Amino acid sequence: MKELLLFGLVVASLAMVTTVAAVLATRNTRRTVLALVLLGLLAATIKIFIFQQAPQWKDINPDSITYNLNAQAFVEHWRGNAVEGQGRNLKGLLALHAAGGHSAEWNPSDRLTYAGVIGSHEWLYPSYIALWYWLSEVTQAVVIWSNALWAAFFPAAAFGIAYSLGASRRVAWAAAGLALLDPSTGVNASWLLKDTLAGFLAMAALWAFMAYLREGGKGRFVVAVLTLGGLGGVRVVAFLGLAMAAGLISIWLLVRDKHCSRCLAVVGIVVFAWLINGLFGQAPNFSSTGGGVTKIISILAAPANTIFGGIAVLRSDSGDASADDSVLSWKKVLSERPVYAIARSLARTLFAPYPWSAISPGLSWMSFSELYYPGVFLWILCLPGVLVALTQTFRQNDLGYLLLVFFLAALVAAYTIWLGEWSTRQRVFALPAFFALAAIGWQQLLLWFDNLYRLQAKKKQLIK
Repeated sequence: MKELLLFGLVVASLAMVTTVAAVLATRNTRRTVLALVLLGLLAATIKIFIFQQAPQWKDINPDSITYNLNAQAFVEHWRGNAVEGQGRNLKGLLALHAAGGHSAEWNPSDRLTYAGVIGSHEWLYPSYIALWYWLSEVTQAVVIWSNALWAAFFPAAAFGIAYSLGASRRVAWAAAGLALLDPSTGVNASWLLKDTLAGFLAMAALWAFMAYLREGGKGRFVVAVLTLGGLGGVRVVAFLGLAMAAGLISIWLLVRDKHCSRCLAVVGIVVFAWLINGLFGQAPNFSSTGGGVTKIISILAAPANTIFGGIAVLRSDSGDASADDSVLSWKKVLSERPVYAIARSLARTLFAPYPWSAISPGLSWMSFSELYYPGVFLWILCLPGVLVALTQTFRQNDLGYLLLVFFLAALVAAYTIWLGEWSTRQRVFALPAFFALAAIGWQQLLLWFDNLYRLQAKKKQLIK
């Protein structure tokens, strides 16, 4: 029975990925996209295996440990057992206990929300891990391998996003090739980290928006709603960034293009996704927030509360309940040495963790951050293409380009304001979009170089 349930979870996850890819692809690229999903699954599996052989992999990322503990807490709760908050790192429950609002145990009869228990609106990934533990009673290693199912979507997403931006099939294949080669997704997928699930939801939602703006379609509308709504339970900053980008596009459609129906459709996607995210905030006690107007207000306010919570973290000082060490460290450097802080922020966003550190001072073979060196090397090679493609955005006057740029700009701004950088691991979930831009930009660069070469050759012939 356990083996059957395990097989069912694998099939269901892969079916979800392939269905989304098939719905978002155009009719003439559907076979290509589905082939890329299978290639992506193979590549992700190989990457996970390779990185798990590295000695640095044994330096487990702290977030991976937290997700695993939270998942175990969900399993115990679903089985009707009391869960000890300290042992399962239930930060929300412990904060509530410290304030005198609850005991240090999560009891089966408690009317607490999942977000309130773990202290984060991003509870969907630990509950996904818990689903595997609860249904099939597998080990942590098996769930890690399931990350390959979500990472399988990345090459197809890079292809689809590039194609939605008007790239040729050859350029879209180049974007998919970069996603197939990219090591960073393999690093994150080799632990219990949420980046592969976040990447699937974020890139599916972005691709769905772009495909809908380009060709319409009810299926793309539904995929955009569901994936954007789910994204709020995994990576709130990406959910808010894409929602705001879509809001700007809707204004553009209404004011510039006078296209009311498309404007309402985009707004409708955001509204439905907002409601889904609000419902996630109430889980599992949907009936505990009152009735009628009270419940609706609570659901609508839930995503907005994450914004206010983020502002509270940004304003907090050391010793405050909402204080975050990373935010405090960035604020301190920015206030004491602003020029240095901004320069460091730019350098880390573009290049960190610096791959040349593998040469000097050299590898320690103990730190998990060293596993990101190959990925950031590929990222640096892509940078010229990305920057060139971004400069073409407003010349293109294409809604897909504008949506992508607004989305990435919102992410850069959010990560920079709160953490001082948007580098490597945090950027992994958005890499397919960057690879699409890199392929388009490098095509433009090669075209310029080719034209320059031909121009110089003609000059030499004239001189002769």
